[in-house]
Parts: sequence; structure tokens; C-alpha cells
Amino acid sequence: MKPPPHITVLMGTRNGGAFLRHQLASLAAQDHPHWSLWISDDGSTDSTLPQIRAFAQNQPNPVILLRGPQAGMCANYLRLLCHPDLPLGPVAFADQDDLWLPHHLSRGLRALAQDNTPAGQIYCAHRMLLREGHPPQPMRWRAQSTASFGTALVECLTPGSGLILDAPAAALARRVGVVDVPFWDWWITLLLTGAGAEVLHDARPGLLYRAHAGNHLGPRVGLRAALWRLNRLRDGTYRRWVCQNLALLEPHISLLTPTNQNTLHQILSLDPGARLRQLSAHRHWRRDRLALWLTG
Repeated sequence: MKPPPHITVLMGTRNGGAFLRHQLASLAAQDHPHWSLWISDDGSTDSTLPQIRAFAQNQPNPVILLRGPQAGMCANYLRLLCHPDLPLGPVAFADQDDLWLPHHLSRGLRALAQDNTPAGQIYCAHRMLLREGHPPQPMRWRAQSTASFGTALVECLTPGSGLILDAPAAALARRVGVVDVPFWDWWITLLLTGAGAEVLHDARPGLLYRAHAGNHLGPRVGLRAALWRLNRLRDGTYRRWVCQNLALLEPHISLLTPTNQNTLHQILSLDPGARLRQLSAHRHWRRDRLALWLTG
């Protein structure tokens, strides 16, 4: 019988002491025991580092603590993924403030075991939203069929907190290296789907996503979240994000499938406003498609 695969868990931290202990405990409670944890700390000044060191001392699995580049979350995660000493094989990404359900790693690895795609596979666990004073509730669900290169050009359907890459996908992402992108998980999905990787969305929740005031991508639920997203459209921020992704993907166009190369060439030939209008059809939710068309 083939032994269970080893998986490397990648976690970026910065002043996450208020939540980190619970996330580390949920990692230790995984029913897949063959893992190692690589942490890149980006200059924490709270209890984050003492908590990591205490966890490492009491944990039989390897825990590697590195000093981050202190150039933002994206640089922290991408540099960690591209570290020259990182073991080959599948990788799972972890936020410092989430809670993993015990089956997260084992379920993801079982899904990825059927890979027959040269560019690899991306596994994305469904998430439950965890807010203080509220029971966990499902987050908005996107069907697997929408996770295509066209969609990745205009939105990220694979949030990094539940993302697992098989060995070929991880190797391809590392081949491109560290790039200055708006969001590291969006970039990985864009690159890999462009190269032909398959995205596997799991309808069964694999983790609890903790919503709090310090979330990197603004508020997650309610009217405040809707207004935050609308303002990013109105002030041109979203357009800049999309155009930055396109510009950084162009030098690596040879890695894309022929069909996706043609798609990228077509989009790059348009002016920025026309790009968003052209891409609006790929947004998953109808109201998002309309908003993108009107503000493009």
C-alpha cells in the first residue's frame, strides 16, 4: 500500500497572537498526520513568535520559522512558497486566524490523488464564516464549473485560506517565482488555470474563516462589505488590480495553454476600461457582472 503523502503547510504571520493558538491547535488535530509547518513571520511585535516557538517545542512534526520580507502579505506568502529549501510535493496554505476542521488536509489530498493534468490541480475547501457572537454560517458558494481561466482574469474563486496545491501545481507556481501582485491567492489561481490546471471545489466545509476588524480584504459580510467592494470599483482600485495581474502574467504567457494565450492577447489589446467590460461576463454573480460593466 502506498504510504500517505507528506504535505507542507505554509503560513504567513504578523501580529496574529490573538487567534494563532487556536489555528495551530486545529493543525495539530488534523487526521492526516504527515505534515510539516513552515511559517514566515513578517515582523510580529505581539505574542505571535513566542506562541510559534512553544508550539514547535511540543509538536512532533517539523515546524520551521523564517523571517519574512516585511513587504506585505503577498510577498510573504510567495517568498515562502518559493523558498529554495521547501520540500517538493503538495502544499497547503493557512491563515493565522482561521480554524481548520480535522479532515481538511486528508480530504484535500484524497481529492488531489486522482490528478492526470500536467499543470496539476488546485483544491479549494468550502469555508464557514465565524463571527464573534454568531454561530458558524456557510459563505457564498461558487460552483466548480466557474473556476476557469476566464473567471480568474477578473476574480478569485479560490481564497488562499482553503487552498491546497498538488505537487505539479506547486512546482509550476514556484517556477515563476515571486511577483508583485495585489493578492497572492488570486495570482496563483490565474497562473495555474491559465496553464491548464484543474480546480476542485469541495462543497464540504474544511475550515472556519474568522471575520474580524483586521481582515486583509476588508469586511466580509453585510452592507459594509458591499459598500467596500463598490468603492473599490468606483475609485479604480479594482481596475488597477486586474491590469496589474495581466501585465505580470504577460511575461509568462508561454506557460499558458494555446487557447488561454489567445485570450490573454485579446484582453491585453483592449484599453483598461474595455477590458473590464469584456471580462464582466466571467464574474460569477449577476450583480457583480452588472456592477463591473457599469463601472468599467
